[in-house]
Amino acid sequence: MTSRNLHAELIKHFSSDVAKLTDEQLTAYAGGWPNHLPMAILDAIYSIQTRYTTKHGKGLLPRLKTFKETRPEAAQDLRELLKLSTADIEAILGRGKTSGTSKAQAALQVAQNLTELAPPVYTAQDFNYLKADHEHAYRSVHGLGKVTYQYLGMLLRYGDVKPDTWIIRAVQRVSDTHQLGLSITPALARHIVTETYKVTGYGETVTHLDHAIWLNERATKEN
Repeated sequence: MTSRNLHAELIKHFSSDVAKLTDEQLTAYAGGWPNHLPMAILDAIYSIQTRYTTKHGKGLLPRLKTFKETRPEAAQDLRELLKLSTADIEAILGRGKTSGTSKAQAALQVAQNLTELAPPVYTAQDFNYLKADHEHAYRSVHGLGKVTYQYLGMLLRYGDVKPDTWIIRAVQRVSDTHQLGLSITPALARHIVTETYKVTGYGETVTHLDHAIWLNERATKEN
């Protein structure tokens, strides 16, 4: 069977698999941070290898909400975010690192890169997820890559899939169950979920479906 046929077969089986998702899961996506570019950047970076929420109301999300409430100007405008120090950000969001780089420092470097573009990017209204120089401003920072950039776009309401560990695991599980012999890469996982959304229409957007799959796979693993 050709790769194209294998992928079509996987989409068919994955479409059947996501039929078990609940309405609660398919509507759980909170919508990200529309009109709040600094919040989306902080979320994309700080969510790397971090628990987003916990059963006890902890995790990254409550800290992000605290940042937005206590630093409202910095939550909307990169110029205001750049007035903060690494310590200011870490005091609220923590001292996490990605590939050895401080997450707070990585966020400030992305902000700096975007504001130095021509024309400069200060707010969500200035930012275009599809522009190559905007993507480069993010991905050129050590420790940041394509997957979290895709997530950044999702947080700003660009419909997309974040093929992280749980999404890859879900697609790999279905492939293995049906003995398709595929090794699921992030790019293939993104393709399968995107095409599955086109087939099924589950969720308001493909991001809603992505989030529902993520919730379900994580819950299945933890149980």
